[in-house]
Amino acid sequence: MTTVVKTEPQHRGEFLVSEANGSLSREVGTLSSGNVAKDGRVVKLVAGELVPATGSNAAGVSDEAIVGIVLGDHDATAADLKGVAYIARLSEVKASAVTLHGVTGGGAAAATTAVIAALAKLNIVLR
Repeated sequence: MTTVVKTEPQHRGEFLVSEANGSLSREVGTLSSGNVAKDGRVVKLVAGELVPATGSNAAGVSDEAIVGIVLGDHDATAADLKGVAYIARLSEVKASAVTLHGVTGGGAAAATTAVIAALAKLNIVLR
């Protein structure tokens, strides 16, 4: 008899530990075209649209631009994608299930610190 191993994928919102009642913790925005955001990805606001947080500036990640963490997998490679839900405030999240930024190498530690500080300003706490 052969053994079948199944790996269960991460579920939508699995990174959430707790959030405020109702929809107080959530917002909806538009994911800018040319971007893909997976569940648990920290996003920032650029020209009024959501984009995944990256280390595109000299300081790593601008903490003023961070607006929250995406719920669900979204693909806007072809065009802007409206109605993308994200956690914007008042919640606790599993740090191991959240993608803070796309920085690798020497700037990663500074970028991580900046993103965690930005999320803390939104009352989103990593556990």
